[in-house]
Amino acid sequence: MANKVQRGVGICHYNRLDKLPEILKAITETVPENTRVVVADDGSDREKFTADNGGTEYGTSVEEVCKDAGVLLIKGPNAGVAANKNRALWVLQDCQFIALIEDDLKPIQKGWFECYEQAAAISGIHHFCRVQDKKVPESVESFSAFLARHHLTPLYASSPRGDFTFLTSTVLHRVGGFNPAFRGAGYAHGEWSGRVARAGLIGHPLKWIDIMQGRDRFVQVGDTSGGRWKLTEEQLKAQLSRNKRVFRDLEKSGYVNCPLVLE
Repeated sequence: MANKVQRGVGICHYNRLDKLPEILKAITETVPENTRVVVADDGSDREKFTADNGGTEYGTSVEEVCKDAGVLLIKGPNAGVAANKNRALWVLQDCQFIALIEDDLKPIQKGWFECYEQAAAISGIHHFCRVQDKKVPESVESFSAFLARHHLTPLYASSPRGDFTFLTSTVLHRVGGFNPAFRGAGYAHGEWSGRVARAGLIGHPLKWIDIMQGRDRFVQVGDTSGGRWKLTEEQLKAQLSRNKRVFRDLEKSGYVNCPLVLE
């Protein structure tokens, strides 16, 4: 019988073509049956990729890699993290449970998707993400005990990481997508997650939660420094500074919903 729960995984990709086959293989071998998998490509620059690899040509394309892996591909111009995550969400917006994964992270063990799905189902939390630091204050002790009864160990943090996010369809219906006002790198994911919290879809005093039993089934691969963008250091600083101003202005507005758009 076909799986009635619609699941989706979006891999957000830019100029890591050498690692993409490895990541796709790991994902397709560890997700539940009938999970929809899509690669969202943010206008990868093959010349830049070749230059970053010492001038060595890579003998395939993102289209060929996705075809070989049997996954979907959606492409667009290089518009940055927010636009590319929106591309993945666009393809997966009819799914009940969605995971967004950056192209420097891969699962190493089955069960990760089911872990987050179970956590969402039993807790009413609609958003999980990898976190920067761990802390479990006394104010959430009862919540920790609740999840422990279901053999899940929560991790809490003051800020999220952008390389993994798990969400339910309720987030898309009530919060929408990433705000297209952000261009390039920085702040878009934190702003979106903040809206999820304001919408009451996390439901406890801390905004950012991960589940240890899911987190420990991933490893990072390849370049994780963010240096793959086609920018000088000064250009990247200017981009981050601009996005920080956008973030502050949007936070002041207190809005929640930003319609999902495709660029």
